[in-house]
Amino acid sequence: MRRLLLAGMLTVTLGGCVITTGGPVPVSTQVSAEQGKGTQEVEAGQDNGTLEVEAGVLKGRVVGADGRPIQGAEIAADNQLLYNSNLIVSTDADGFYRVDTDVAATFHVTARMKIDFNGKNYAIDLAPEDDTSFAGPTGAVRNFTWKLTGERPDGLGHYGSSVLFYLDNVDPQNPEVYLEDENVEVTLTPEGPLADGSAGQTITRRAMRTPDGSGLVDVPLGRYRISANYQGRPLQVGPRNSGQYAAEVVADFTQHINAVYWIELEMKL
Repeated sequence: MRRLLLAGMLTVTLGGCVITTGGPVPVSTQVSAEQGKGTQEVEAGQDNGTLEVEAGVLKGRVVGADGRPIQGAEIAADNQLLYNSNLIVSTDADGFYRVDTDVAATFHVTARMKIDFNGKNYAIDLAPEDDTSFAGPTGAVRNFTWKLTGERPDGLGHYGSSVLFYLDNVDPQNPEVYLEDENVEVTLTPEGPLADGSAGQTITRRAMRTPDGSGLVDVPLGRYRISANYQGRPLQVGPRNSGQYAAEVVADFTQHINAVYWIELEMKL
């Protein structure tokens, strides 16, 4: 069986952000130099569920799906009254952050981190425990989690990525038959750990049509060996616009727009 390899040697590092209490992923110790405005203090003895609201202060914690703290995640408190006057702070070694918000404004909080994975740079949006805005003088606790999949609270997609394809709709055995994207079944087998260091699982799904094209959505960030079939008949698969096809292809996600990543393929019988 012939395989197309779209990536180099498999390496897993996290740069800019650090998961700090062990685990299978080798990590970089580099932390973003952008600290922004506000203060950064560790709330000793606190865990993710015991932080209490403090007047005039935004605080919280960022963790991975397994509960391990993430260092160096960037927290942005968007001042919804004044343009381009956000408060920005990074999480400490225990995943905590703290910033003063005692001004007459309403804030909405988002979080993002940057990682290096398989030699590529990715910006990861983090999932809020509470996505509501708050009044600065009132203060708030806003915790975040790194999720590889799941719907975003703003209704604008998923935390996972998309595998999209363009199908040659001609059946060489019957040129009068028009092939339909929904009859394509795609199998994704992880090649090494996922972006968060977890093992991942093989994914086999029927394709769906989306505003971005046909394929699979909400796929955990990783490197995958990809194959497909059309109603049980094997498809030839290749990277988009390469003109190369094989029974399977190994591919990484690449950036489509900021913090949105796709794998784009072509398929034919």
